[in-house]
Amino acid sequence: MRTLLAMVIVLLVAVVTTALGDEPFILVYPSGDAVPENLLRIELRFSRPVFRPLGIDNIKLVDSNGIEIKDAFLDLPLPSPDFKRVTILLHPGRVKSGVGANLALGRALHAGETITLVISHPTLTKSVRKTWRITAFDAEPPQPVHWTLEPPQVGIRSPLLLHLDKPISSSAETLIAVRGPDGGRLAGDARLENSETVWRFVPVQSWGPGNYTVVIHPELEDCAGNRRGALFEAPDISRVRDYAETVQQFALTE
Repeated sequence: MRTLLAMVIVLLVAVVTTALGDEPFILVYPSGDAVPENLLRIELRFSRPVFRPLGIDNIKLVDSNGIEIKDAFLDLPLPSPDFKRVTILLHPGRVKSGVGANLALGRALHAGETITLVISHPTLTKSVRKTWRITAFDAEPPQPVHWTLEPPQVGIRSPLLLHLDKPISSSAETLIAVRGPDGGRLAGDARLENSETVWRFVPVQSWGPGNYTVVIHPELEDCAGNRRGALFEAPDISRVRDYAETVQQFALTE
């Protein structure tokens, strides 16, 4: 009985420590120093689950003079099921050319300017800030045909690297996969590096000899919402078809 009670106490302490412990570390994406003026998506990643919701009042964009850019965001940040990620959408109606909010207010971001994202939250002792340079409007989707592959070394768990033609959305890291010689998806750790311009994959098990295929899901897009066959600026996205999955093949020999 005492042993059971001790286990319960340990579990309760662990739960309380998780809830009330050190403040979470936050990564902000896009992680590079520049974004296009038609930026659509920002992502926050927390080092641990943050159960207290992040409200629209907790986030703001300010210009180089520290003046807040009003009505820049959609109303509600979107948390992930594990509460370790939050997606923040800039107002799509202001981003997309020719629609009501765009015609009435214009885009919130303008090429040549500098902006800063400011995140305030009760779990943080000080605000988190991320500054970007604003570059020209970007209507080009990622082009996997221009990606270059660095194959791994057989016999060990060395990384496979894909060098992309442009930054992609931080959430797109799971939309690239490796199909093994048996036709199944390889398990492993996938992540984006170098300002989301390099995809790095390390398998759970060592690479064996055989033929492999890198598969790119058609919904893969950049931070402005552009994907092959469905640009965010398209007049009617429902009429624009998705391309079939894109592949790159490579062979490993002993």
